[in-house]
Parts: sequence; structure tokens; C-alpha cells
Amino acid sequence: MGVVHPNYYEERMNKLTEQEFQDRVQAVARARKIFINLTDGRLDNAFILYQEVLAETERAIIINTLTSGNRPPALFDQFERPKCPDCGANLMFRPVPINPEGIKVQLVCENPECDTILNSEMSIEEWAKELQSGPEHVTPEQ
Repeated sequence: MGVVHPNYYEERMNKLTEQEFQDRVQAVARARKIFINLTDGRLDNAFILYQEVLAETERAIIINTLTSGNRPPALFDQFERPKCPDCGANLMFRPVPINPEGIKVQLVCENPECDTILNSEMSIEEWAKELQSGPEHVTPEQ
């Protein structure tokens, strides 16, 4: 198994409310207590069996938190992203290495049919502050 980023699970668990999280933990505990001996010690199978036989609430077997399409969640998903000036799709942020031009970030169109890439002298942190202040303050040309 590969190395898991330290925030991997935290990012996914933050998608549940505290009540949803507690409900899920309690359901898993009940599944373990009741069905673990019938599933060769496999908690995932015990939870599936619990959901099919006894669950009073329907719960997804796997929590799908990939609201970002085919990419992992990112810090900027919580903000309204700047739009591509060519096609109107969201712009994604790509940090770049130190360079003589002073470009710190590239804004890349997420539309696979658009090849727009904009250079920015603002850092990722500066973009985050800018986006926190609201979409009316954001211009992709920065």
C-alpha cells in the first residue's frame, strides 16, 4: 500500500456533520458487535450485513466525498473559483517553482477542451485570501 497523505482521512471525514459521523461510528460498532463472527473478522462485510439486515437508517457503504470529479479535494473547493476568460469554466491553481519572471501560480482551465493557462505573481496563500474576500474581488489576470 502506498503512502497516504496525513490529511487524507481528515479531509474526507470533514464532509460529514458531527451527527452523521457519530451515527456512522455507532452503526459500525453495532455491526462489529453483532456480525463480526459471521464475516471472518472483516468489519466491512459486517457493516454491509448490518445495513442489509438490521439498519434502521439507510447509510452508504462507502462514503463518496469526491465532489471534485476525477481529482482529490482541494483547499480552493470551498471558494467560488475564478472563471476562464475563454470558455467560462473554473480555473484550477497550479503552483510553479521559483522562476526569473516572478510567476508563482498558474491558473489552468479545468475544461479539457480549453488550453488556457494564465500566469500569476500572487502566491497560493494570496489567492486564498483573495477568494475568501469574495468572488467580486477576483480577476484572473492577477
